[in-house]
Amino acid sequence: MSADDTTNIPGPEDWRDLLTNPYLAGPIKFILPFAIALAIFVALYLIEPYQQFLVISGLLAAYFFPPAGKESIIPIAIMMGYPWWLVTLAIVLMDVAVSLFVVWNFDLALKIPLIGRLLESGMTAGRNYTDARPWLRRFSTIGLILLVFFPLQGTGAMNGAILGRLLGLDMYRVFSCVCIGSLASSLALALGSDALLDIYHQNPTLGIGIVAAIVVTVLAAVASLKLREKRLRERTPR
Repeated sequence: MSADDTTNIPGPEDWRDLLTNPYLAGPIKFILPFAIALAIFVALYLIEPYQQFLVISGLLAAYFFPPAGKESIIPIAIMMGYPWWLVTLAIVLMDVAVSLFVVWNFDLALKIPLIGRLLESGMTAGRNYTDARPWLRRFSTIGLILLVFFPLQGTGAMNGAILGRLLGLDMYRVFSCVCIGSLASSLALALGSDALLDIYHQNPTLGIGIVAAIVVTVLAAVASLKLREKRLRERTPR
């Protein structure tokens, strides 16, 4: 008996066949993203005291509703005492679940009342993003990663996955871009927040000064971006 006869471990081709099966693909693609999200909350429930579990669960839920986003949820969680690696892992896995749901179930999700409205707002944001950046279609992969890295508000994973669909990219490329952008931005925010918290504990004045400088810089960048997009829209013929 050969080794192939005694092993039943599914290979890549087996998983592809499973996802192309018309009777199994639909339920798997719809349920798996929710299962990943549920697994995150179950893991947090098992490793965190109950009160801390409730707080971080609330932060993760707020992550999906603007104006909340990585740039606010991650620093808040770090300041509340959660380890940077835990916050990073939770946010990235949530982005993985969201991007999988969008790339697999986009047309179906548009028909779901609450989710459909969120996706429609993401489509609007994606179109505005591409209209303001015509070079994006030539550098779609880099542009998609940047959108997830700099979401400014709301989950960049959802808007990034929607933008990938609007650009006509295949689902695996979209998913890879979202994962790369999410991991890079989450790590940068978590490690930066952790370092700023250490600085504040050692020198509160310096810590507050650095935070104030960052806030002013971000607000100035956002205002400049909004002004530039407004000028582009005014120049675009209707």
